[in-house]
Amino acid sequence: MEWFTRIDGVDELDSAQSFFDFFALEVDPQLVRSRHLHILHDFHQRLNTAIPLHFSQQDDPSRADWQLARRLLAASYQHCIAGPLVEQSGLAVYQRHQPSFIPWDDLLALRS
Repeated sequence: MEWFTRIDGVDELDSAQSFFDFFALEVDPQLVRSRHLHILHDFHQRLNTAIPLHFSQQDDPSRADWQLARRLLAASYQHCIAGPLVEQSGLAVYQRHQPSFIPWDDLLALRS
């Protein structure tokens, strides 16, 4: 993820909306406010797995890195707004095991 931190100006971003503004992505501000943790978590995971490739010396590496980060942020946004958070979020709170059910009679039996 070192390549991402080398992008000029990225160290000054302080909110989810500032990321979208920096990378010139049009988004629904209300969705960003309500799902910013999920979007940025997904973005962080994508940044950790991304490997920027620079194919020729003519490519400006900083511009190529900016474009890659922009694509990853757009993908994270689209992923997180594509459906219910319980299905789209990678946050641990939504990754719980199977729900359990204890019948009321079993609970009463323990009491007596």
